[in-house]
Amino acid sequence: MATRRFRAYATKEDLYAVFTQLQENLKVYYTPTYSDIGAIQIDDITKIETFGTNRYGSHIGYNQFLVFHEHQKCVWRQYQCKSEHGVRTRYSSHCDENQEYIDIDLGGVHQSAALFPTTISTIHYDVEASKELYNSIRKIFRKLSVKSLNGYFICPNAYEKRADFRFCIIDIKSPVEYDFNVE
Repeated sequence: MATRRFRAYATKEDLYAVFTQLQENLKVYYTPTYSDIGAIQIDDITKIETFGTNRYGSHIGYNQFLVFHEHQKCVWRQYQCKSEHGVRTRYSSHCDENQEYIDIDLGGVHQSAALFPTTISTIHYDVEASKELYNSIRKIFRKLSVKSLNGYFICPNAYEKRADFRFCIIDIKSPVEYDFNVE
């Protein structure tokens, strides 16, 4: 099993350019990694409500999706979990049967003050379909970015507005010293 990962600081406008180009180049669909209502398929990720925003001020993924070629089927598993309201059924697209995808943890702007990175990864780089998806989106990020620092792509709108944002790596509550230095 071969893994690959990269990160990019990108605003909503930057992400829109990247994913619009990906969707023009390849026929893909997206699934959230978890769901309370069963299998979900999204044809255009730029249309989701949380696109380009980070609601919780943390790099921990609350906006995670899997990307598949349109002809590949996503398998969902069902499981029970406990909550303050009792036991409930949840669904996950993270299963062993799914191997021809890439993971996207969408970053974005948090409360107009901080920017969190988008992470693109795969644990199935040795699977041809995953490799193609990963390499395609990486190529788009590389082409559209103004610079690359320490393995992070910096997209144009994010770079242009660098004085307006903290470039957070971990959490909004982390000290400023932990922020990513774009200069």
